Amino acid sequence: MTKKDVLNIALPTVIQSILYFGVKLITHHPHLLISHFDNWLPFIPQFVYFYILWYLMLIGVPYLIYRYDKELLPKYNKIFLLDSIICISIFLIYPTTINRGVFTVNGISSWIVSLIYYFDQPVLNCFPSLHALNSLLWIVIMLNNKKIPTKWHYIVIFLSIGVILSTLFIKQHVIYDLFGSVLVLLISYIILKVIHLIKDK
Repeated sequence: MTKKDVLNIALPTVIQSILYFGVKLITHHPHLLISHFDNWLPFIPQFVYFYILWYLMLIGVPYLIYRYDKELLPKYNKIFLLDSIICISIFLIYPTTINRGVFTVNGISSWIVSLIYYFDQPVLNCFPSLHALNSLLWIVIMLNNKKIPTKWHYIVIFLSIGVILSTLFIKQHVIYDLFGSVLVLLISYIILKVIHLIKDK
């Protein structure tokens, strides 16, 4: 693996992270998103492990793509970066926040959630959810790729679904954030198709 390969795998995530945290520094007066559906959902701290695994998947999934289908990696990176740019634009134009609620720390899982709450301050950049958006992209990639071994399809899809659910069950996002993620993924794909920056095999 060359330095260029490492950059192709890691740089999109680095760019997304810089933009995400950079926006947090300049965002003020966010809009509060409230969903009665999410008030009905239970708080399940055990889903925090899926939430954390997302950070590993940010590098793990593009590495899988690089290893088994190098020609797909540029297409993946284009969609990933355009998704990020669209999200950051929304964060700037329509900043949002949510009420996380209060819970009792009574085990390792809830303690980890409390740490996430503590370090993820202020509560911004909620709509759309980058956790859900990236996970949806990974699911689409796995469902439409025949070169990556089937066992990895199952693992990535399972973990991605877990990540999406975790955003709701540990109260880091509301259902509107997930809808927004689906919309952003569709928009970015359509844009790249229209300007011919990606082509189906």
